[in-house]
Amino acid sequence: MDKYTALINDKKFSAFTLNVSRYPKSLAYWEKLLNCIINASTPIYKSTEPQLLELIRYTYSSMLNEFPYLENYYIDFALLEYKLGNVSTSHKIFQHGLKAFNQRSLLLWISYLKFCNNVVSNQKQLFKKYETAEEFIGLHFFSGEFWDLYLEQIQLRCKASKRYWSVLRKILEIPLHSFSKFYALWLQHLDGIMDLKQLSQLTSEDELLKKLKIDIRYSGRKGPYLQEAKKKLKKMTKEMYMVVQYQVLEIYSIFESKIYTNYYTSPETLVSSDELETWIKYLDYTIKLQTDSLTHLNFQRALLPLAHYDIMWIKYSQWLINAKNDLLGAKNVLLTGLKFSLKKTKIIKLLYSIICKLNDYDLLRSLLEKIESSYSGNIENVDDFEIFWDYLQFRVFYQNSVSSSRYSDSQSGGILNKELFDKVWKRLSCKEEKSGQEILLNNLIQFYSKDTVEFVEKNVFQKIIASGWDYYLQNSTFWSCYCRLIYFDASRSYLDKRQYIVKTIWPQIDKKFAQSVSPSLAEFCQSYFPEELDTLDALFAEEA
Repeated sequence: MDKYTALINDKKFSAFTLNVSRYPKSLAYWEKLLNCIINASTPIYKSTEPQLLELIRYTYSSMLNEFPYLENYYIDFALLEYKLGNVSTSHKIFQHGLKAFNQRSLLLWISYLKFCNNVVSNQKQLFKKYETAEEFIGLHFFSGEFWDLYLEQIQLRCKASKRYWSVLRKILEIPLHSFSKFYALWLQHLDGIMDLKQLSQLTSEDELLKKLKIDIRYSGRKGPYLQEAKKKLKKMTKEMYMVVQYQVLEIYSIFESKIYTNYYTSPETLVSSDELETWIKYLDYTIKLQTDSLTHLNFQRALLPLAHYDIMWIKYSQWLINAKNDLLGAKNVLLTGLKFSLKKTKIIKLLYSIICKLNDYDLLRSLLEKIESSYSGNIENVDDFEIFWDYLQFRVFYQNSVSSSRYSDSQSGGILNKELFDKVWKRLSCKEEKSGQEILLNNLIQFYSKDTVEFVEKNVFQKIIASGWDYYLQNSTFWSCYCRLIYFDASRSYLDKRQYIVKTIWPQIDKKFAQSVSPSLAEFCQSYFPEELDTLDALFAEEA
């Protein structure tokens, strides 16, 4: 029996496959399935059965589709393809992984560059990749290994040393965890300079002359002059070292030493509140530095272990909005956040508002449809009231903004079309089973114009009274909302409003609910027609 047939007939494989299909968001089940397949296929060579190789590829791809932040699995997958001789496929896997992290994964870049060192012979192409990596992860606190690789390749591939000095000088100004190593390297090379003109490789001739009073064209005795120039450069280096050392110690002691999780964590894994708080403070610190590339990088770092926490996505998008006025970037961050975050209410709320500011009605429609479909078309059954109410408001916004839409068949009785009003009524009919009913009633009367008061009264308040739903009838908010609906009806005179409330609405209140209802109505009466307070007292003083 070949390995592939033996595998698909294996009970463990069947069990792992079933678990993955039932619980696709469980990382543990995916890891067990992948390990099962790889163990059954080992050793893996080019000659391994094609069906097994395709199964391995399919499992890696499916797993990374479900969990796009699994850095190590992109690396394992890419190196497997490299082992099988598929260099171009390896490139694509690495690049796909980097794209998932917005090019800001230090681990992926280091692995990819090591791979490129072996397979990219064109010097310009290779250094272009290093320059791209520098742009995205060069400021990472632990990017020392990346800079080591960069300097090593410059030494191996470049005959002139100016590029080496330029990159090394750049590194000295970055607060890296391994900063002292690069200062030692700088001083070592500085000691090796034997010619005054070589100093121009360290920095520009103008900078040497203006800042350090070093003239590389000095025509006197050059030996002593060079030694004096080196002393000046070492003094400047020491000053830089002290500044960077302070920055590194500050960052490490306050933030980095308190961060223990530097990898993706599954939804089932809880990150400690202390670590979460450390990241929030670290990001606030980074934002104050006003170095955009570092801010983006640290947000991406924070999202690796905290991808399932809405606070990180919201904080990132708010920085993009408030500091950079980048609504498009904020939108993309929140759309990604929707895929990861366990709590989505606040993300959706902010995303709605950004989409509206961008006038991206197609995306708004798509988002509304996805939210609706995620609740099987019955969003009124959602437990979280905010999700329902935000959905309702932005459906109405979309309805009023885009005439050629399936949402725009506005109901003559109000600004909620029949479909939306039915959803409101269904939620109200759930009574105490759903949260936010009082808020819904209060907001509902503000949704309608003066021309639709009759519609709301008939189809909400009178319908609830006729249904005899005690949950509302004994609720003071229900009666206060009913009174306010009439009182703020601009089509009626003050006297008409007062008489209607006193003679039509109040008498419908069951006396057995007087204790729970009367305080709120007394407050309403005191605010709008205090002369009827005695009438109200007399009404509830009567025997039922």
